[in-house]
Amino acid sequence: MHFRMKRYSLLLALAGITLFAGAQEPLDKHPATDNPDNIPYPVFPVPSDRQMDWFETEFYGFSHYGPNTFVGTEWGNDRKPNPKEYAPSQMPDCDQWVKAMHSAGMRGMVVVCKHHDGFCLWPTESTDFNVRNGAGVSPQVDIPLMVSEACKRYGMKFGVYVSPWDASNPHYGTDKYVTDVLLKQITELCTNYGKLFEIWFDGANGGNGYYGGDSITRKTIDKRVYYDWENIADSIHKMQPGCVVWGREFRWCGNEDGYSGKTCWSNFNQEEIYIETKNNSGMEDGLLFLPSEVDVRTTSKWFWTEDEKSKTAEQLYRIYLESVGRNATLIMNCAPDKYGKMPDDIVENLGKLGVLLKQRLGNDIAKGKLVVADKVRKGQLFDASNITDDNKDTYWATDDCDNSGSFVIDLGEVRNIHYVMLQEYIRLGQRVRSFTIETSNDNITWQMFAAGTTIGYKRIMAENDDTSRYGNGVNARYVRVNITDSKSCPLISNVSVF
Repeated sequence: MHFRMKRYSLLLALAGITLFAGAQEPLDKHPATDNPDNIPYPVFPVPSDRQMDWFETEFYGFSHYGPNTFVGTEWGNDRKPNPKEYAPSQMPDCDQWVKAMHSAGMRGMVVVCKHHDGFCLWPTESTDFNVRNGAGVSPQVDIPLMVSEACKRYGMKFGVYVSPWDASNPHYGTDKYVTDVLLKQITELCTNYGKLFEIWFDGANGGNGYYGGDSITRKTIDKRVYYDWENIADSIHKMQPGCVVWGREFRWCGNEDGYSGKTCWSNFNQEEIYIETKNNSGMEDGLLFLPSEVDVRTTSKWFWTEDEKSKTAEQLYRIYLESVGRNATLIMNCAPDKYGKMPDDIVENLGKLGVLLKQRLGNDIAKGKLVVADKVRKGQLFDASNITDDNKDTYWATDDCDNSGSFVIDLGEVRNIHYVMLQEYIRLGQRVRSFTIETSNDNITWQMFAAGTTIGYKRIMAENDDTSRYGNGVNARYVRVNITDSKSCPLISNVSVF
């Protein structure tokens, strides 16, 4: 970490940029000839291109499926490994999984390829504990292949999950496991199944297992250093340049209940990622861009059991508002059953969720509407009209050292408003610390709609920031957004009204 930060600081110094997490230098310190368009200087940290592509994916699926599906457990570390426990009587219907996720509005899927039990759902060369030696039709199964092909058919991005902890491998806890087992598995998944957008690891680490066939407890593994994450991430990026790495380029949100903090900074510090007390809110002055991912289940468990019931579409919709709508991405688990099918109630509620998202967040009534701002940055590129032009690469901005500002959107007529969605131009860093939203019928008398802290990539605000119900909405013609505090000049890329 220290070497990496020194290298990062050196690169910035060579580029003539000072690393300072709270502000940017006044414009008069930069001759106009260096910046003729008056582009705001970045407030570090800033996202990479692959992090931006990941953020824009927003919502994607997860599928826990494997031996645990057939024996009714969640972790699979409490019994001696037996590949025959994985016993599909028919080929898993991966097309159905992806189709159902697509109907919910998801844009990708991360498939579980190896969970903590160590069983590999593809014919790996790294261990005999894989589908080749399972029961039923298992020798014909290659889950990452089947899912990747289904993702192509539905235009979905494809990612993989591989558990670093392996409760069945005799080499676990030694260097040989990392180099000859885990890295080999990662290499197979990164080279044999097409383009990946995300690789998911896990924080679970050691404990009870049948390492080499005997029941042993291994709790002394220091997961921060044992897996050599920096070199693993570098290896992944050489094979998959567009793939973000769990724990290195995005962080866990800190809970499995489906919500991000109302204050949610994408900034964080690598050395604190396993402490988990700040994951939900992030760190305003964090040195790295490590945005939050919310992971949640459509049922109460990760793996299918016969008595599990799906959350309702309204419950899933609220999860969306409290994750994607709070500057995080959302990965939603949809567990297939022992017949390789996603249960009917999950499929039904995913479809209903997709309908709710289109009905409630699919028609931006502010698109193309007139916007008037009280302040506009000098130059030709920062007009307030950028806020409603439906172009993610344009933005409204104020002058340097002017860390507040307001703008009014004229909807043209009185409309019923349920949500106001705001987005910062985070390619130059997350900035906004606080804001308010007001509504009016005459552009003179204003009523408070909602108030918030951070915005980041996306913030969806309901009336009074109440996500518990859809409600009746507010009737208004004008929407005013007041950026009341920002780390530096605010850059607002988009505001949508629904």
